Amino acid sequence: MTQNSSAGSADNRHRVIPLVEQHEFFQQILRRSPVSRRGVLRGSVSAAGASFLLGGTLAGAASASASTSAEEMTTTGTIAGGFVVNGRHLSFGPDPKRQMWVAGQLFNLNTYNAVPSGIKVEVEYGHEAGAYGHTVAAEIRQLVTHVPVWNGVPTGPVTASLNDLLRADQFYVHALIDCLEPGRTYHYRFVYTKHGERGHTPDATFTTAPDGRRFLSPFTFTAYGDQGITGAPGTGRTLDDAPSLQPESSSHITDDYYKPSDPDYFDPASTSAPTDVSPVAALVTQITRVRNPVNHTPSRFTLLAGDMCYANPSGNAQPIINPAGPGGNQPGDSNTPVPPPNSGGWDDYDPYVWTSYLTTIEPSSASTPWMFNTGNHDVELFTTSLDADAATVDAYGRLGYGGHASRIDMPTNGPRSCPSVYSFTYGDVGIVSADANELSWEIQGLLGYSEGEQASWLRRRLGEFRHDPEIDFIVVFFHHCAFSTCDGHSSDGGVRKVLAPLLSEFEVDLAVQGHNHIYERSNPIKYDAATNTGSSSVQATSKSFHEAATVHPQTDGTTYITVGSGGRPRYSWSGAVETDRNFLTGVDTGAPGNGTTVTADPATSQGPSAAQLDFTREYETVDWSQARYSDYAFIALDVVPAAPDGTATMTMRAINEQGVEFDRVVFKRDVRRRGPYSL
Repeated sequence: MTQNSSAGSADNRHRVIPLVEQHEFFQQILRRSPVSRRGVLRGSVSAAGASFLLGGTLAGAASASASTSAEEMTTTGTIAGGFVVNGRHLSFGPDPKRQMWVAGQLFNLNTYNAVPSGIKVEVEYGHEAGAYGHTVAAEIRQLVTHVPVWNGVPTGPVTASLNDLLRADQFYVHALIDCLEPGRTYHYRFVYTKHGERGHTPDATFTTAPDGRRFLSPFTFTAYGDQGITGAPGTGRTLDDAPSLQPESSSHITDDYYKPSDPDYFDPASTSAPTDVSPVAALVTQITRVRNPVNHTPSRFTLLAGDMCYANPSGNAQPIINPAGPGGNQPGDSNTPVPPPNSGGWDDYDPYVWTSYLTTIEPSSASTPWMFNTGNHDVELFTTSLDADAATVDAYGRLGYGGHASRIDMPTNGPRSCPSVYSFTYGDVGIVSADANELSWEIQGLLGYSEGEQASWLRRRLGEFRHDPEIDFIVVFFHHCAFSTCDGHSSDGGVRKVLAPLLSEFEVDLAVQGHNHIYERSNPIKYDAATNTGSSSVQATSKSFHEAATVHPQTDGTTYITVGSGGRPRYSWSGAVETDRNFLTGVDTGAPGNGTTVTADPATSQGPSAAQLDFTREYETVDWSQARYSDYAFIALDVVPAAPDGTATMTMRAINEQGVEFDRVVFKRDVRRRGPYSL
């Protein structure tokens, strides 16, 4: 990444550090800080931290005085009136060939909740850094959050403490860049001015989708889910639970789910515990390193299959009331209203986690579109019944998705009642995001909210994709698993009942799932609607990247991959002797638990199961669990479009946090087209 400015300007004094280095340097600055996030953002900011945060240079940061305040840093050309744009993230517009959403968070380095009155934000873009040539105005979206914190009175109506509300006034900037050229790379930066001061973000790039089959070349995209946010190295804690970034003492929630048995949990007495690896950050770094094997181009977009940052760590899809006091309890059955039966209780929430999250993914998301899906931890729901104020209830909406509309941009071509259901096309691949929160029998807080509108829309859209002569492969991504043998959540009967018949009917090539914090690939599955179960159509065994399985979805059926391995504490397997099965541990070794059949035993509640509508679990012995890996990972999908009457391929590579491939499968489709591409 380069940044060109006029001769003699401050921007030319030092090299601009790459995004990955910027991110790591920022994390180091934050980890060394002994004060809270409020102290960091409301008080003076060290020159090193401020210079890094806004894309300054390592040399400039090293030479500046640690006592320099944010206001004194304005001469760097990166701060305007104390305001900065950070956590940049891209997403495709309605037409990925010609439109790109550019977004970030606007906040004040001195006072986090400062209202950006009198500030103007624009995006400069063009084919050359420093000589952009085009400007578009950015919209500022305000998100008001007053999280109710329970007053601890154990009887009567639930009431929040009057002096203990977690308050956040957050501002996000969004610009839709239109009329772009297909298949072109553009440079861009945010520029913001206030009272004559002018700041800007570092230069970054994005690339639009190609225009039509005749212009297609091989490309790669990536996918995974269940990220969370990074923690101080080796602490076993997420970033917000680490002392350097504890946001508000009144949040009273903990997001530290790492257990002492987890290899990523920090044991000060250990001589072998990790000290410098955060799974979340490591995977983001690995995604930035992905290259297409044919033409060495980087990943063109990332699919995030739900559970983004875990600002809601409970994930019950219920309204929010934070506990009374650090480590305290939430209201229960002796208060009114009572949590719904089998719900798991009320949710809790910390909106400041989003600032950390957007910073964490920025090394990738500033230059590669991230396309988000909603999981159970992404439901941020408030109600006046739990003493939330009307402004917050209105901001987050009836589904708890209103905050996402302020922070991120999703295509709006899906059903009107389903904000996270949409589709887009890149090259010869049709992508569909489905909202499993509406279908889940395990976590029923949003069950049936669209009254069938989502299912009807999915049927129409999948049919359009499958009959489109320009589309070879269809990928559907969603959160709760239709098929999985993991002991965390296993399978969801409600998701399976709605999605599996649709994916089967329209020959969907690949379903990407999250929710279970492992990696698992199924054999291609033939769905049985009478029993709401599935069975293997073929054995898609891969023993090494030289001996990869080949799947023909037109005849074999849909492959389901669970890749909720984005950074949250790992789950394990449900079978009594079920083990990992991949390139690294071995495939078909003959050892107990290494096969593709996993046996269920209802008597001992072991083995695969599917959540039922009545909150019971139906245990099922399955034959389709082809590849398993119980550690952190993502998938890369390498697409090679075909010539007319040829064969298109989409190769799935599973890659761990060290960048090592451990599973591979090749999807193949014969190309037979109408018009200029017909037989």
